[in-house]
This record gives sequence, C-alpha cells and structure tokens, in this order.
Amino acid sequence: MASPARMDTLDAQVLIEEQVDTGLRPMLENYRSPHSLGHDRKDELNKHLTLYPSRPLPQFNHPYAQAFAAEDAHSPQRSVYALVLENSIPYRLNPINELAGFVNPHLCTLHGAGTVHCSHLGESRMVLFLDQPTGQSLAEVIKAQGRLHEHRVMDFVLQPLVRALAALRERKISHGNIRPEGFFLGDTSVLGECISAPCGTLTHYLYEPPERIGCTPLGRGEANEKTDAYAVGVLAYELIYGLDKLKAMSREEFIRLALDIGCYNAFAGSREFSDMYTDFFRGVLTDNPNERWGLDQLLQWLDGKRFNMIAPSASKEASRAFTFMGENYFNRRVLAFQFQRHWRDTAKEIKHMKLDRWAEMSLHKAEMAERIERALRIAGDASTDKHVNDMMTRIISILDPAGPIRGVSLTLRPDGIGPLIASFMDESSSTELNHVLTMIETDVSNYWSDLDNYNKLDQNAVLWKLQRVRPYLKSRAFGFGLERVLYDLNPSLSCQSPLLKQQHILTVNEALKALDALATTLGPDTSFMDRHLAAFVASKTDMGKEIRLLDLQTIPALADNPELVVLKILAKAQQRNERLVLVGLATWAAMRIEKMLDEIHNRTIRRQMKQQLRKLAATGSLNDVLSAVVNREMAVQDHEGFAKAIALHQINHSKIERFQNPKLIEKQANELGGKLASTISNIILFITAMVVIGQTFGL
Repeated sequence: MASPARMDTLDAQVLIEEQVDTGLRPMLENYRSPHSLGHDRKDELNKHLTLYPSRPLPQFNHPYAQAFAAEDAHSPQRSVYALVLENSIPYRLNPINELAGFVNPHLCTLHGAGTVHCSHLGESRMVLFLDQPTGQSLAEVIKAQGRLHEHRVMDFVLQPLVRALAALRERKISHGNIRPEGFFLGDTSVLGECISAPCGTLTHYLYEPPERIGCTPLGRGEANEKTDAYAVGVLAYELIYGLDKLKAMSREEFIRLALDIGCYNAFAGSREFSDMYTDFFRGVLTDNPNERWGLDQLLQWLDGKRFNMIAPSASKEASRAFTFMGENYFNRRVLAFQFQRHWRDTAKEIKHMKLDRWAEMSLHKAEMAERIERALRIAGDASTDKHVNDMMTRIISILDPAGPIRGVSLTLRPDGIGPLIASFMDESSSTELNHVLTMIETDVSNYWSDLDNYNKLDQNAVLWKLQRVRPYLKSRAFGFGLERVLYDLNPSLSCQSPLLKQQHILTVNEALKALDALATTLGPDTSFMDRHLAAFVASKTDMGKEIRLLDLQTIPALADNPELVVLKILAKAQQRNERLVLVGLATWAAMRIEKMLDEIHNRTIRRQMKQQLRKLAATGSLNDVLSAVVNREMAVQDHEGFAKAIALHQINHSKIERFQNPKLIEKQANELGGKLASTISNIILFITAMVVIGQTFGL
C-alpha cells in the first residue's frame, strides 16, 4: 500500500491535471459591452426631456406614480411635469404609445414616454412627460365654490369633456379614471391624463357603474366608452347637486341600494331633474350596459337632440320573497350581493335553501333554476373549501349575471385578474393570490361570460388568455408556472427578476442586452436559475413547450439542471435575432457551464470541452456555448466509457476482495502448500528412483 506521502503526491498530480486555463475570467474582466444600461443619461429621455427629482409636485401624485417638475428643451416655454410610474404593476402601455405626441385642445399632451434612469431611485422606470395642467381642478372648484350652475357645467365641463373622450376613442382608448381631480378649468378646459394608472384605480367608487362598483380597484379591468359615459354622468351630478349624502353611505349600503332600486333612482331620489338634463341622466345612469348611452348619444345630446327617455322603475322581480338571515328579498341581484357579504353562513346552508325552486316558482326562470341545481351538485356531499367556494361563485353569478365575478374575498372582472396577480405577488399576499389562481383553475371566468351577452363584448381576448395559461399553473418547469401566468396576463409588466427589475426591461432584446452589460458585474458567480427571467423570456417568445435537455439524458445531473434550462431559453430567444452578439453574456454563461462540466466523468472529454469554451464564448452566441455541454455524442461517449470503467472497477474490486479474504487466503495457502509438498515429494521420489536405478545397473 502506498505511503501517505505518496498519496499526497498523487492527489496533487490529479489536481494539477484537472486545472484547465480556459481564459474566460480575464476575457470577462476586460470586456466592455456595447449595450448601455442608460446610467450615463440619468433623469433624461430622448436628450431633450429632463426630470428634476429635487422638485416634487405632490399635487399630481397618486398610488401608482410620483410627479416631479420637468423640462422640454425643444419647447422651454412649456410647463412640463414628469410622472415616474411604479414598476411592479402593469401600466397602460398601448394608450401610452398611441397618445405620445397626440395634440387635442381638451387633452393633456404627452410629449414623451420611455425608460429613464432616475437618480433619486437609483434605478430605471417608465417616465411620462406631460403638459402641466393650468387652472383649477374641479375638485378645487367644488371645495371653494360648492355647486356649479347647470349651464356652466354644460358649457365648461360636459362639452369639452365628451369631445376629449371622442378624441380618445378615435385612437381606441377609453379614459377609465374620470374624476374631479382630473379635470381642469382654465382658459381652456382640459381632461387630465389617463395613462399613469390602471383603469378604475383612482376614482371614487360612486363613479363606477354597477358591473364594476363592487370590484377591488385593480380588479375592475379596462374601461370602455360606456363606463366613461357613466362617470361623466356622476361627475355632472356631483357638480350640480353634490354627492355628500351618497358619500356618507358606506359602499355596501350604496351598492345594495343601487341593486335594489337601480342606479338612476339611487342618484335621483325624489329629485326632479331639469328638462336640460333629464334625458342625460336617464341615459348615462342606466344599470344595463347594453342600454346605457355611449359617446355617440352624448355627442348628439350635446348638439341639441332630445331622446324622450323613460325613467327606469324599480321592479319587484319575484312574486314571493326569498328569506335569508331573517330578511325577505324580492330582488335576485340584492340577494346575490348579500350571499357574498355573508359568504360563510351562506355556504353552510345553501344546499338546504331550495334556491332553485324559488328561481323556478317565484322568479319564473326555469333555465336559471336548472343552472342553480347543477351548480349545487358541484360541491357534492364531501366538499372541500375549493369546491364550495367555486359553487358559491357560480350561484352568485347566476343570480346576478350582469355583476362582476364574486369570490370569497375578491370581486373582479376577468381582465382584472392579471393586475391583481401582479399586486398580490409584489405584496406577498398568498391567501388572496391563491383565491385568484383558483378562479383560473376552475375556469369560472368563461362560465361567468356565458351567463350574460354583454360580458363577452370586451372580455374575449382575456378569456382566451385565461384558458391558455391554465395548464401553465400546474407546471413547475422554468419558463412556466405562476411567473409565466403573470407575464402572459400582463404584457406591459416589466421583468420582475432580481437581476433586471432595476433596469425596467420590457422586451426580450432589452433583457439580453442588459444581461450582457451586467455580465462583468454579476458573472460568473451569479446563477441564471431565475424563474422570473425564464418566464419573462418564455412569455415574450410565446414558448409553448417545456425545455427538455434530451441530449443529456445519460447524464441526469446535467439533464435536470435548471440553470441549463434557463440558458437554453435565453439561447432560443437570441436565435430570433441572429445579429445580436452577446460576448459578455456568452462568457458569463461559459463560466457557469465550466463548473457544470465537472459532472463529466471522462477526464479527457472534460478537458477538451473546457478548452473550447473561450473560443465558443468569443462568438457571442449562447447557442454555441451550450453546444459544448448539450452534446448527445459526448454524453453517450462519456456514459459508455463510464459504464465500462464501472464494470472494470467491479471486476478488479472483486479480485481484490478475494485476495483480501483471510479464509480464502488460508485455503489458497493450504492448497498451494499441498501442491508444493506434493511436487517436492515427487521430485525427491524421482531423484531416489534415479539413484536406485543407477546403483542397480552400475551407472
């Protein structure tokens, strides 16, 4: 057996033999990426728009943006301000792109929008540069003057407001946040911007129609011209009559009142509107979105047309009351609202309420009764909370198909699911997040849309997306899972990866270029094993199948390596733009792969693969770098060689064990001793015989 000193010498020889100078580290240290992160142009966009972080404008702040003074070098006489948007919530990217440079006398002009490195945050954000509104906001006017005369409202508010909304419609944009704080009376009346916050997140709930009023603000989804028309009606009402009495009510009280007697009657009360406004309020404050006025009717009304609208009446739907928690209900929409408010109590008793019979006998709606009966069967006898909650959501939707989707703790519309997921993930609100994900899994959105024709008009695209992402939720593969759902449902959301979030990345090419620029800082010790990075790139490239490293099946440690999967996703993205050379990123990847190559058993193959990494990285192609390890021929050769080595080792090990066995050694020694004694005896016998023969014959 070799001495300890001899073993140390052998180990040193092995270590020396394993060290391969790939040259990757100095290559990365000396690399200067041609792709800038924009840090050299702090607080500046397009070389003429400048943000001044030291001069905040808190009057224009809201929960999704901070306002600061700004300057446009092309028009220094203009009063411009900047809105720095939050990067964890999706913003209205399409309207931003549509309105950049669009000029209308009654709209706040957007002079520029894009990614700006903000010095006060130390990171990049989407920043909007807008004309600073002049004059007073309607909120300030109301506070100072109280109510306005209806003629003044007509001339200085409704005329410019509706024409501004019509101009937005020409660019296929709805406003979504009409409110007194966002309309300004000056030399010209101007409607404030609508692009810095998701629709319905800045308005008071009274400004939302019944199909949206109960929703969580981020769950309201996109607005349309009819929701804007409703908000115009509420704004006019507040300016002329005031909303103090209605605002004094809780939201639950107002929603119940509006569902019971209708929104128009809830606002009108016993008031008689003037001839000038009767048609207007009856047209815009209608509960049914199909019958509610849109911009065309508003424009006709402003031009003098009269419609002779009939005031909606509060009808008693049921011939016989439904008793719930000691109270009688004749209105199914109010009953649905109460079911949600008392969710747990309702869930315990709903199987015994004979709700389907009430729908058939008192509401005279046989189809509704059949749907309720089918929904009750969903839970069955041994129900989980998930099944019970799904059943409750469906029954409430059957009773109030025009309302939003109501869950155990959330009320939303399908196109609000994406923003809610983004918000809950950012806040780590796991309970609410699980409720939303359950709604996706149970496909309740499609069920809801089938109950009411209006629900389909502006939800088809998102309903298709929700169907598409359902299988992704069950996958744990990189590029899929919850993160993939997040980006598929929020196309305008920047990449939330810790590697890239501070860079405000919106496209795959931006992500690849940013990683290349960050390579000298992050490589090689930073892993690519990032679920957000993989999901963002997979979503933007519309990757439909999981990445499987089939060429490495014979080497499980590499075939199941998630970091290699992410690199493969990045490589596929780079292949879509062959002109995109990323030497820094490729070198970073090569240095990560160099460590993985220790899983290769054959020392010669391992050495050869490491020696070619620098050359492959120099091409700037991730696919070339991956070819060093994702190689079927190499994997098979290494596997077969390793299998032979194992077999030979087992044979030799078996022989060694035999030689080291004491009993076997004793047995073999006895056998050898016996054979040796026998041989010696035979030799002696032979010699004796020869001597005897010689003596006998005198030889």
